[in-house]
Amino acid sequence: MRQPLPDLLKGIAIFMVVMGHVLTMCIRGIDSAALFKIIGEVHMPLFFFISGYLGFRRLPAGTVSRPPLGRRALRLLLPMLAVSTLWIYYFPVSGIESPLPQGWGGLWGDMWKNGYWFTLVLFEILIVYRGASFVLDKVRGIALQAAIMLAIWLVLSQALRLLPEQWVAASSLELTVRFFPVFIAGALAADHREAFARFVAKSTVQTVCLPLAFILVYYVGWYWRFPAIPAWCLEPARPLLHIVLSVIAFGCLSPWAACNSLAVRIWCFLGRKSLAIYLLHYFFLFPLGCIRPVLEAMSLSFVPLLAVSASVAAMVIAVVLAADYLISFSAPLSALLTGSNAAKNRNNAITDSVRP
Repeated sequence: MRQPLPDLLKGIAIFMVVMGHVLTMCIRGIDSAALFKIIGEVHMPLFFFISGYLGFRRLPAGTVSRPPLGRRALRLLLPMLAVSTLWIYYFPVSGIESPLPQGWGGLWGDMWKNGYWFTLVLFEILIVYRGASFVLDKVRGIALQAAIMLAIWLVLSQALRLLPEQWVAASSLELTVRFFPVFIAGALAADHREAFARFVAKSTVQTVCLPLAFILVYYVGWYWRFPAIPAWCLEPARPLLHIVLSVIAFGCLSPWAACNSLAVRIWCFLGRKSLAIYLLHYFFLFPLGCIRPVLEAMSLSFVPLLAVSASVAAMVIAVVLAADYLISFSAPLSALLTGSNAAKNRNNAITDSVRP
């Protein structure tokens, strides 16, 4: 049975992704807003935590299941290359602006990959995780597991400094190292699923995590306001923030996910469509520069930005889901543009329904 909580969290996370891009690409010039910074520190870390949580599986023999890299490449890298190439030609006529380098240089030379970095970084993390899974085969205690994974992260962080900057940017390895800890945290949470569920449900845990998250968001988002703190402190603070936010999300939303209400089912549906939404939503963003002076007059306050970005994100996602539905009738396009087997699954269902 599919677990509702990870899908629910992915649905909320992908909605926040679109909200963030509405702020930074449709309206533009409001990257300093508190809402944008909060969204930026929540959505992608939550995706990586869930990816680790869903990607971990211990087989009956006690060994850890290895991610099938060939299949993951087809699901992650092929759509990323296809859609980002289309985006290079569509972006100049889209009417929107982007804070990221665009064009072929942005795709092959910049770590943000024209905005399509997530799929590449997730695939690279899966490669590292595949090697790390051999260690998880031998070790069961979560403290020792975490210590070994921390050592791997520290080695990767130091190795990153030895590579030429051009290689690091072209391969997005800096982002791979940044999000590796929260992915592993998700995998360890899955390996100790019952203990993790009891842990996040404790009131004392949430009492500690909520103010800690507030402090860490403030530090990571506005680190230049803390000149007395050494610059290197930002490196451990960011993954700690990502893990703390994931603990809060799992703890606070677990009771809601169990309700199976209409709202939960809608968010879960968005979660199941999150890859398609991520790949296609850029094409349906539109210029909103006309409302920027109004929002600036309100000092880029949290509530006005939340209302505008959430409303526009809902419209954009609705159109993306319609486009995804049309694409799903073609198996090649579905696989190429959304990384989905929707058309194949539909054909199998039709065959099964008419089979005597």
